[in-house]
Amino acid sequence: MIRIFKLVIQAVFIGYLIIFSVSNVETVTFKPLMNIAVYNIPLFLLVIITLFIGIVIGALAVWGESLALKSKIKKLNKEIAAEQQEIERLQKLTISSEPAKQESPAVIEETNKTETTSENTQNDIKDALR
Repeated sequence: MIRIFKLVIQAVFIGYLIIFSVSNVETVTFKPLMNIAVYNIPLFLLVIITLFIGIVIGALAVWGESLALKSKIKKLNKEIAAEQQEIERLQKLTISSEPAKQESPAVIEETNKTETTSENTQNDIKDALR
C-alpha cells in the first residue's frame, strides 16, 4: 500500500516536472557573479538547478544536526552504562546480618564530651561574630 502511494506521488511529481519544463522554455540571462559570467539558459533549467541546490543545502543542514544528535546519544549512552554499573555495584553490597556491636559506656561518654566541646566552640564563634 505504501509502495503504491510512493509510486503515485513520484508519477505526479515527474508529470508536473515535464509539464513545467515544456511550458517554460524561454531563455533567461543568468548572472551569478555580477556580470563576470553571463549565461543564457532556459527558465525551467534555472528553476530545477535552483531547486536541486536548495535540496542539497537542506540535506547538509539536516545531516549536520543528525551528527550532533548522534554524538550526544553516544555520550548519554556512556553515562547510562556507567550509572548502571554503579547501580549493580551498589546492589551487590549487602548489609551485614550481624547485630551492631554495643559500645561500652566509656566510649559513649567520650563521644558525648567531644560533641559538647565542638558545640561550645561553634557557640563561641557565633558570639564573636555578633
